[in-house]
Amino acid sequence: MLTVLNSSHDPFYNQAFEEYVFEHFREGEIFLLWQNDPAVIVGSYQNICREVHVERLRQLGIPVIRRITGGGTVYHDLGNLNYTYISDGGAAIDYDQCLGPILAALNDIGVPARKNRTCDIAIGDLKISGSAQRMTKGRLLHHGTLLFDSDPSAVAGALNVDPTKFQSKASKSVRSRIGNIRDYLPTDMDLMAFWELSLIHI
Repeated sequence: MLTVLNSSHDPFYNQAFEEYVFEHFREGEIFLLWQNDPAVIVGSYQNICREVHVERLRQLGIPVIRRITGGGTVYHDLGNLNYTYISDGGAAIDYDQCLGPILAALNDIGVPARKNRTCDIAIGDLKISGSAQRMTKGRLLHHGTLLFDSDPSAVAGALNVDPTKFQSKASKSVRSRIGNIRDYLPTDMDLMAFWELSLIHI
């Protein structure tokens, strides 16, 4: 498996880089680890005007970027570690196969993580990771977030636009209570130590 540690924090570049790798590297398994500066990432089938308060995000200097997979709107910052796994796909979307190594790695370092819903990872009732997939021409892209020490309060008032004020057939986000992995580590570490440890266990 080819492992790429993307050192860029530019959310525009990172989304484009991930898509480029998916479209042009057509053989073998590829694993990417990366981080974004503060950004709001929306799913490919979502209506941006319903998911976010665009003017509020503009005032905060936080961009809104559409990704190539479905799913809901998420907030990224430098307390958030993102991963991408690209491989030859099976006959259908399979989250269990892709989430299994992530769950095992988290539990190996003492984080009591479990699968929740179809594509989330939780500790207790708190979501610490969401993921989405795309299948194209027999290739599968699975990517997800790992909330390590993220601060979603930075976009308070910029998400959750009142759905009664905008009607659309586009996909809606599922709102979840979230938590940070760092709060559940048996021994505290910073994100870079977590990054390195993740590579050992995944």
